[in-house]
Amino acid sequence: MELHPSTEDRSEPDDWPTPETAYSLAPSVIREIGWTAQTAADKPFGTALGREFWLRKAAVLDRIALDDERAGVPGGASEVATQAARRLMELDDTTVICDPRHYVRQQYDRWKHHR
Repeated sequence: MELHPSTEDRSEPDDWPTPETAYSLAPSVIREIGWTAQTAADKPFGTALGREFWLRKAAVLDRIALDDERAGVPGGASEVATQAARRLMELDDTTVICDPRHYVRQQYDRWKHHR
């Protein structure tokens, strides 16, 4: 089931689910990496990957970046997660103005309750 994104500006931090809330029922990072790799590999040539793929990919990259940020690991995980989040926002053609990674958490939280 695909949910349509909100078009309201919810830029206040308290309006967004925390990572702990958004990812509370998420499979392990390893499992999600496997799912995204397998889904991409199984895609018939010339067909587009669906929204679920982009949402789950952005979410797992966000989770990796969060782990790195908590551990103080320098590197590009945050930028990669942000780029994936922007891709999801472009796919959704959303008018929400916010931190792209907050948008991913909101959409993942909604998706996990409706799948």
